[in-house]
Amino acid sequence: MTIIDIIFYAIFINQIFLISYHYPKKTFDRNIYVLQKYPAADYPKLYQHSRYADPSKAMLNSIRKYMAANITIALLGLGILLAMAASGYAPSGIKENKHIMFVMVFFMLQAVPHLLLELSTHKWLKGMRGADKSSTRKADLSPRKLFDFVSPFYVALAVLAFIAWVVYYLNNKGFTTAWDWQTYVTIFGMTGMNLVFISFGYKYLRGKKLDPHQTYKDQRKLIKTMVRVFVFASIMMSVQLMVFDAINQNGWDRFEPIAMSIYFQVVIIFGIGEVLRMFKIEDIDFDVYKEDAWLV
Repeated sequence: MTIIDIIFYAIFINQIFLISYHYPKKTFDRNIYVLQKYPAADYPKLYQHSRYADPSKAMLNSIRKYMAANITIALLGLGILLAMAASGYAPSGIKENKHIMFVMVFFMLQAVPHLLLELSTHKWLKGMRGADKSSTRKADLSPRKLFDFVSPFYVALAVLAFIAWVVYYLNNKGFTTAWDWQTYVTIFGMTGMNLVFISFGYKYLRGKKLDPHQTYKDQRKLIKTMVRVFVFASIMMSVQLMVFDAINQNGWDRFEPIAMSIYFQVVIIFGIGEVLRMFKIEDIDFDVYKEDAWLV
């Protein structure tokens, strides 16, 4: 076993811990905190829209299944690594053996519980909006500007990173070389992904509140969090493409599994991790979910 193989095992174990235990456990604890501290009897607007007879029990079951799914995936990943080590399989040869998709597919498997929970949360908020019958609305009418929520430095960095990637990519292809279908797909695909980030950011910045009861202060905090996530995602995507292009150009295939695992972890740290760090559950105003609360 080479030093590169040992590094891969260490980094991949950290990927398993980070994505399938650390952040799921934090998410699980947040939900348990809400269920225990803000029960349906005292905060009915948080639950009364649910189609379940016992919304609190349904939420508890859902979050337990979410945690169980993550633990199962973590054990599966550890089992695969043990099997690789026991069989003498060298992770540094994953790409050479055409098994590089393993790293990506496992990450996608790790992402499934998080995506399902996000869809469930979106559905919960949609039900909350549908059940909201308040006729009075109070809101701050001052315009929300992008740089009120994210530093111009990060926005400029995202733009420069995209331009740097385009120049780097076309330079490797040859500026005078006619574009083939792969070049068109890559350039327009990358541009399309950035447009998706922009549209999502715009939706949070100028769109309606996802939660109709949310205070103006909490809404601004959520906007700041999500706009930062999308800007960071754009930066990471550009840097990632340049890194992997450099790996392929220089024949550093042995390092690609390591680089891929590191990238997936960075995505989670600046995605879910950023939300958990900036949008702390203890700081959210839950008084708006009381029966006699005014919507602000």
